Amino acid sequence: MTAIELLVVFCDACRKPIADGDGYLHVDHRKIAEYREHQAASRDAVEVVGVSLAEFLAAPDPARWQAHHTVCAPDDGGASYDVPVAQVRTWPRLASTTARLMGKTWLQHTDWDAVLEGAASAGGRRVSRTALREAS
Repeated sequence: MTAIELLVVFCDACRKPIADGDGYLHVDHRKIAEYREHQAASRDAVEVVGVSLAEFLAAPDPARWQAHHTVCAPDDGGASYDVPVAQVRTWPRLASTTARLMGKTWLQHTDWDAVLEGAASAGGRRVSRTALREAS
């Protein structure tokens, strides 16, 4: 038998682990568009006149991936891209999901890298390494 490391996804609302089928990671397409538009406007401003420190510091963060139980999730009006928890439960599944997401033109405008870093460091607020199970 070999050990398989499981990843645990924690709900942003209640902070409890999310079981397979009970929730998902999601990112709001409106936040992606907002960040993308700001990045484009900032590039144009820098090329023309420069950007003040205040403008630079006021820049929005990349669109944030969130994790929620289905019952805890805010109503986003269907504007989010969802990844079921089961698709990130193990390292192979997380790698496969990441590979699929890399084909999306908007992934670079999100904080998916922070999700991966949190999982890898075992200190992630959304996805974390916490359990081993025996595989047959």
